[in-house]
Amino acid sequence: MRDLFHIPIGCAYFPTSTHVFYLIMIRIIFCLLILVSTDLFGQAKKPEPAPHPRTGAVEVLKQVKEIFGKSDYHQKVKFINEDGITGYELQTSKKTSFESDAFWKAPNDTLSYLYEFPKPIKDSVDKRNNGIISIYPPGGENILSAFNWSKVMKHKGDTIIIPFDTNGIDNPYGKRFDWTHPGDFKNYARAWIFPASMKPVSFKCNRKGTWKLNRNVLNFIAEPNQNEFNFELKYLRRSIRPPELAGRPVTYTKEIPIESDTAYLELKDDQEEDGDMVSLYYDREWIGKNIQVTKHPIRLFLKVSFGDDGSTFILHSESEGRVPPNTAELTIYTGNKHYTVTLSSTKNASSGIILKRIHKK
Repeated sequence: MRDLFHIPIGCAYFPTSTHVFYLIMIRIIFCLLILVSTDLFGQAKKPEPAPHPRTGAVEVLKQVKEIFGKSDYHQKVKFINEDGITGYELQTSKKTSFESDAFWKAPNDTLSYLYEFPKPIKDSVDKRNNGIISIYPPGGENILSAFNWSKVMKHKGDTIIIPFDTNGIDNPYGKRFDWTHPGDFKNYARAWIFPASMKPVSFKCNRKGTWKLNRNVLNFIAEPNQNEFNFELKYLRRSIRPPELAGRPVTYTKEIPIESDTAYLELKDDQEEDGDMVSLYYDREWIGKNIQVTKHPIRLFLKVSFGDDGSTFILHSESEGRVPPNTAELTIYTGNKHYTVTLSSTKNASSGIILKRIHKK
């Protein structure tokens, strides 16, 4: 087709059979277009007035921006350290809609921003929030920074609470909410990677989206076209051995080595059935409430996490039956081995064991 429309001036042109074929096809298509543009193959329709060149160019740019904007995204991943309050954050942003991206920073902060690419093209003072707004080139940016929640976190028992950001800044390392202007985030996601010793128990966002918890990774995927995200997180140290449970002291009678990720347990009454009622507590969660212990074993498959403190299994008495105290035989199966212990619980005290994950030799 290039030869049909690019003939050097002053040169003779001798059409080949292929060129003749193309010319015939072009004429046929041209005639069909004329027929289609007529009303019932009669009077031709009045053509629409041509848009002003400037207006047409603006409309085209808007359409292109909208198409490319659908692939924009903004995501942050926080890697939380063992202390539960410090860590690192990786932010990646993609901007294909011809717009620059802005990121808020705390003033005089030379410690938390460890890496950024590309470098900001402009920094402006944010007097309202006492910070710096860095403007990055169109296309997006990658930023690696440190964070410290020590001055904003709260405690409720063993639970660590990172509350909603009420003033827009996080001391000392930047903000805990996300916003972008002008417009909204096309696609937005956040993730928090917790150490094995931590367990998320509650998580909220002020905007619509989907939460998913996969082992120690918590992620949030927002619905499209939203802005000004704020989060609240609650998590606890799963490896702490509680010294008491529901106001009763806990005695740990034995530590059991576990050779796999999952342990199989059987709990039954090894004496006379007298109506014992118990509740079972494992790794900081109730896994059974008001269960009657009989000769028929209660079978449990429990996931065992790595950690120096191991995982705790506690027998908590609800009713001691006709003959106190509550006693139950617990058998733990792991690999080719099994261990049997007797647990005893009363209205004043509970008993438990430690399941400790080990590497199989």
